Amino acid sequence: MAHPRQRLAQAGLVAVALLAGCGSSPAPRPGGPTLRLALPLIPRTVDPARAGDLPSLNVSHELYSGLTRFSRTGVVPDLAQSWEHDADGSVWTFHLRKGLRWSDDRPITAADFRRSWLRALAPATKAPLAGPDLGIVKGARAYHATGRGSVGIQVLDPRTLRVTLQHPIPWLDQLVAHPIAAAYRPDAYSGPFRLARRLVLERNLNYWNVRKVKPAKLVLTTATKGADAILPRGLAPPGLPWVQTAKPPTGPGWKTLPTLSLQLLWSRNHDVVLQERTSLVPRATPGFSAITTTKEPSASIEFVPHRPVTLAYTAQDALASGARRSVSRELSRHGATVKLKRYATPAELARADTDLVLLGWSPKIFDEYNILDLFPCGSAFNVAHWCDPSYDALMRRAVRTLDDGARLRIEHELLDKLRSSGVATALGNPPEYVWLRPGVRGFSWSPIGFYELDGMTRS
Repeated sequence: MAHPRQRLAQAGLVAVALLAGCGSSPAPRPGGPTLRLALPLIPRTVDPARAGDLPSLNVSHELYSGLTRFSRTGVVPDLAQSWEHDADGSVWTFHLRKGLRWSDDRPITAADFRRSWLRALAPATKAPLAGPDLGIVKGARAYHATGRGSVGIQVLDPRTLRVTLQHPIPWLDQLVAHPIAAAYRPDAYSGPFRLARRLVLERNLNYWNVRKVKPAKLVLTTATKGADAILPRGLAPPGLPWVQTAKPPTGPGWKTLPTLSLQLLWSRNHDVVLQERTSLVPRATPGFSAITTTKEPSASIEFVPHRPVTLAYTAQDALASGARRSVSRELSRHGATVKLKRYATPAELARADTDLVLLGWSPKIFDEYNILDLFPCGSAFNVAHWCDPSYDALMRRAVRTLDDGARLRIEHELLDKLRSSGVATALGNPPEYVWLRPGVRGFSWSPIGFYELDGMTRS
């Protein structure tokens, strides 16, 4: 029974050698368009374990499939046809589809997933997202640090993978949709496409859902001239503490894409009380209307200044300039003199001595918990150094609550605590953008930050 909320080439290739294909798979069948797609940068690698930027993650995601795949509102089955968990959610069992094959015609089995996950966790792989995405698996953190010890990944039979967690969570089906959890081999492909030659992807005839793969070929480039589509410009992968998004483009053909990202303003000065401007829950999140009662709140910063106010921000955030102007105007309206301080990384900013902090967040799961996890006492990203033990206790309950409705009610309580504290306010939900040439259609986007190219075609 399915869970109710179903949701190129050896690693480390440098750009000059990227996407040099293996050529071991059969030639693609006739039919289907060749599409030229413009990326913001050439992927540094297409090894799904070693990928650390969104272009690399998205290209590897087209070449290597996982148990599940992100959709617009959650996840859907991919190489797993179904999954279930035990009563408390600490043991998950995934059932692979029948007849799965790599691009070189070898069977894809549960053992391939176990091998791929252990490789991603191995210290020698240096996978940048192994901890955040796979660290919840029992024994994974110790294995990631030392390369030794047992890990809760068990092969029951060729089509059954059992995963035991450190503690229960409701969204393992979402975490295994991330590319790092894909079935990986350096000489074959498990996803909708295979690597034909440098910067060229071709339809993988052995993909289980190949009949839905419309392009015969995808030609990747960074040049926008002559492109059939200009793909989203964002570079930061999900789950990182900043939002790097393109400025709104102008002209025909551009489409606005919703994201789960938030632009946040944090207060470190008890003289500064922030009142909610927009909801701390991104509007693209399932359950948004259930957890927030805020409809059209007005911006408000209550402040009686006794000295200049220091506003800190990070260099990574492309949206920071507009947000800085907005915050500075609001402070000036209260008679404050604003001093801006720029920091190279979020880690530097978290250690800085400032009054207000401008920081974005890019979630890796659809649940509101991903945003609320910024604020516990021990969180490395709690840049306001705000601490409420009762908030932490609610967070421990929320992450172990499998029922969606019950968890939403806990998260509503968490939001109320943040609102009453005045510790942070959301300045907005930055969108992403894609450009499609007239007649090109079928681009699909998940607010997590992953896109799908297998449905793209021309009218």
